[in-house]
Amino acid sequence: MGRREPASRVAAMLRRAGGGVLAIALGVASLASNVARAQAPAQASAQAQPIDPGFAQIIDDDLQAQATLEMNAGHRQRALALLREVVRRDPHQAGARLDIAILYCELGERELSLDTLSQIEHDYSVPPAIEKLIVAYKANACVADASRPSLVASVGLGATSNANFGPSNSIVTFAPGAPVSSLPLLPEYVQRSDQYVDASLQGALPIAALPGFELDARLAQRQYRSVHAFDQHVLTLGAVDQKALAGGELDNQLIADVLWLGQRDYQRDARWETTYWLAPFALRSLVARAGLDASATTFQYPGNELYNATRVELRAAFQAHLGDRASMLLFVGPAWDIPHRDRPGGTRRGYSAWLGLGYELPKGQLEAVLQQRELNDAGVYDPVFFGGVTQHQTVRSASLRYTVPLQHRWSLYAQLSLQRVADSISLFSYTQREASTGLVWKY
Repeated sequence: MGRREPASRVAAMLRRAGGGVLAIALGVASLASNVARAQAPAQASAQAQPIDPGFAQIIDDDLQAQATLEMNAGHRQRALALLREVVRRDPHQAGARLDIAILYCELGERELSLDTLSQIEHDYSVPPAIEKLIVAYKANACVADASRPSLVASVGLGATSNANFGPSNSIVTFAPGAPVSSLPLLPEYVQRSDQYVDASLQGALPIAALPGFELDARLAQRQYRSVHAFDQHVLTLGAVDQKALAGGELDNQLIADVLWLGQRDYQRDARWETTYWLAPFALRSLVARAGLDASATTFQYPGNELYNATRVELRAAFQAHLGDRASMLLFVGPAWDIPHRDRPGGTRRGYSAWLGLGYELPKGQLEAVLQQRELNDAGVYDPVFFGGVTQHQTVRSASLRYTVPLQHRWSLYAQLSLQRVADSISLFSYTQREASTGLVWKY
């Protein structure tokens, strides 16, 4: 279980205010002692109930540890939600209440910060070191400070079994009565293995005047050794906004992508996604939160506008931390793919599911991602060549990535991935296996 570390958090804040780290650490310890004395009458009156204080403390410690991780990562809204859960479970958690007041100030919520600090002064006999900190923050204008911009660069080498997304079957079979019974694929359309070089550069720029808002950009490319017609270049631009709302968190994203295959402007898409997370809760050793995710993505294909469409997804969301090392993130729900024109097969309906798992190892991090999406056409795809067949497509993919930190912000990764597309029309079924390794630099 995670160890609660309010002293380290408050010490960092005191350094900004010009105080001493040792003084604030001793002050937090003294305040915790006062809290313990304040809790004694309440605990005595509750002895008739079968409560396990040690178990409750384990949950509180884990919530506090997760809040510390979120604060260190610059996710103030998420840390605030976790700390609120700590205080809801135990209103006498003075360290958590002090961290909440500091977070309010960092987020520009001066009135909420002042109210919380005043409540702490009213409820406890505050040590002199803590009182100095409270006075400093009461005099603070509480202008939201922006997190530093971030930058991530990576380069890697890999190999794939199917660089051109070629069908698993090189012979296309048509329905009885079609003009031809079957046709072999041309050599350039048969699946081809190849090696590649991957490179990417991405950054995030928080906007100081808009707390919780940041601009994102990413440029990625894959250069094949032989199949250059399928070299990939991707440009991504986006904006992300996170806000506290009704005790939970509201996340909004607007993302635009452009994909070039070889020299072709192959695909453009624009995606809006919103997720509302309820306040975190604890269940035994599990610290979790649930939510609802909705998205709408418009796809455009400059070379074949017949397949332009909008995909709408509505998914339940669940995020959990299991102890100090393991975490998971799940999205699952129905999906609709609505064509802009008279696309073969018409509207598609189905579902999508996404599961991410993470585990912190003594040396490195292990991440696994599992995805599945199924879409079924409402009508017949092509009665001339495929008869009465409607297209039923299931996309399954899995990836496993191991990252080892090196020195000076560098890390080394190794990744394996598998994607399988199963389709009622064999022309659209394919399998792709990949392995890669590379270096990542983070600022």
